[in-house]
Amino acid sequence: MSFNHGKTLKNGVALCVLAGLISGCTNTGDLMNSLNSLNSLSALNSGAKKFDVTYLKQTIYPGKTTKTQITQMFGAPSTQELNSTSTSNESNWTYAKQEEGLDRYMKLANKYVSDETRMKMYDASAQIAKVQKVASDVSSATGTNTSQGQAQGTVLTIYFVDDVVKYYRVY
Repeated sequence: MSFNHGKTLKNGVALCVLAGLISGCTNTGDLMNSLNSLNSLSALNSGAKKFDVTYLKQTIYPGKTTKTQITQMFGAPSTQELNSTSTSNESNWTYAKQEEGLDRYMKLANKYVSDETRMKMYDASAQIAKVQKVASDVSSATGTNTSQGQAQGTVLTIYFVDDVVKYYRVY
């Protein structure tokens, strides 16, 4: 075996280990559970539920939930905006999935690694995205998609009036 083949094998094994860590360990051995856990990388992001419509309906109550409660549940937002023309102190907070979890750590890591390693990380991310798409397609074809998996977005915007939730949007 040449040096390049050994290096490729080593990278492949490392990618498999990474994919296994990302997808989480499942004790059931059920293939569909494994594919569904791969479909959501929320294990690396404790606040990933904030993009799940079902969860939001159970936790955010317009007219009642406050900014303090939102911060306790989801942490600091990606962006904050204040409507300076409003007389009722309107503002909105946005949480973006690409600014959290694995994506945030990948962006940070890209600052400190060599170009070669950066390309390998990009390739690994692309492979993981392909696997997630296959898992989604398999779930769709076998009818094992859950309504929870279908009711998720990548951006959550919460609109406030006087520090109380007015309404929210997930898209």
